[in-house]
Amino acid sequence: MARNSSLSERPLYHPPRRLVDWVNPTDAPKVHSLIDKVYHPTNLYMAWQSVRANAGSGGVDRVSWSAYERDLEVNLAELHENLRHQSYQPLPVRRVYIPKPGTQKQRPLGILAIRDRVVQQALLQRLEPIFAPDWDDASFGYRRGRSTKDALAKIWRELQGGAEWIVDADLSDFFGTVDHDKLLALLNRRIADGRVLHLVRQFLEAGYEERGQWHPNERGTPQGG
Repeated sequence: MARNSSLSERPLYHPPRRLVDWVNPTDAPKVHSLIDKVYHPTNLYMAWQSVRANAGSGGVDRVSWSAYERDLEVNLAELHENLRHQSYQPLPVRRVYIPKPGTQKQRPLGILAIRDRVVQQALLQRLEPIFAPDWDDASFGYRRGRSTKDALAKIWRELQGGAEWIVDADLSDFFGTVDHDKLLALLNRRIADGRVLHLVRQFLEAGYEERGQWHPNERGTPQGG
């Protein structure tokens, strides 16, 4: 890519070539006890506030936001107990299709049940601080506090600094082809709490419902979760 190898700041070192080295480049100690932070009542309530602000439609159980909120204290307490006693089981996602921008194709979108959104957000709130310090400065997708405007500003700074080329690449069906075992192996580079890894696997393997039928999810992760 022109004079510099990527859109990131010009490195003063040779970046690692293997994906596993990107996941834990400093060989930081693994986090051993994490699940209790995930199901902590305060963390679950913060997760509820976050997903409630995003709204959206309900999942396969057809529970609405108003219905869930009406018994919020009971519902969050139930999630806490289920996660604590390892009896929590995520529901399959409800699959819908939305237009893919710039094409005539449609892409699948997985709509989670509200309770599962809360748990995923609670999990994210505890995983993100562990992995975020190692993310590349040029990474803007799915990053808290970062937008497309920030990405464009980054490109503009690179052009002003002498870069001459912009490469636009797209991985075909990336989310739909994620290998579950490889993903969990990468998570295990930083996370030693088997209960957290099991929870992630549960979400990956929950499957999806389409036209009233359940389908297994042998690979990939639903977009929307």
